[in-house]
Amino acid sequence: MELTKDEIIKASIIEAAQKLFQHYGLSKTTMEDIAKSLNKSKGSLYYYFTTKEQIFEAVVQKEKNIILNDIKTAMAQANTAEEKFKVFALTKFNEIKKREILYKIIHDDILDNVCLFQMIRKRYDSIELEIIKEILTFGIKNKEFGINGNKQLDAVALVCAITLRGVQMDFIFDTNTDCSANDDLLNVSIDMLVKALKNCK
Repeated sequence: MELTKDEIIKASIIEAAQKLFQHYGLSKTTMEDIAKSLNKSKGSLYYYFTTKEQIFEAVVQKEKNIILNDIKTAMAQANTAEEKFKVFALTKFNEIKKREILYKIIHDDILDNVCLFQMIRKRYDSIELEIIKEILTFGIKNKEFGINGNKQLDAVALVCAITLRGVQMDFIFDTNTDCSANDDLLNVSIDMLVKALKNCK
């Protein structure tokens, strides 16, 4: 489908802003900086976005949507729940590694934009939780995972999500750990979770 003129302009604003955010951070980037990088007036940006935080949210949404699409595409190639779970975790981790700078910006600026980051996190955490639930439900139907009832399903899905996020955060914010160590930590975490899922009572 061909993009409209407004959609093309919005996309160009998001792309330009992302580069600035990655270089200067959210707090130090202004609407004027974004406008100058596009050779536009600051006023013209307000037709599409009312604040730089709104632009940042659009940047994160774009990247999160790419990650979610890549995860779902990769999972579609897996035949078992165990494979789907591993593909979900590994694809998410690898996609985040590609966007390490963006995630570090979120960490560095979080105290100045707590409400914004909580809103973004809540939205995408809930989407990821639903994906994990779908994998677990598939595993229950295939008799791969021994989970009893929706209450246990919700609790187990949340534990899986929290565990994987913990490994993810350790990778992004622990500068003393090399990539191979993080890969090992992720693989160990996945194996432990899969083993636990198979032995749920």
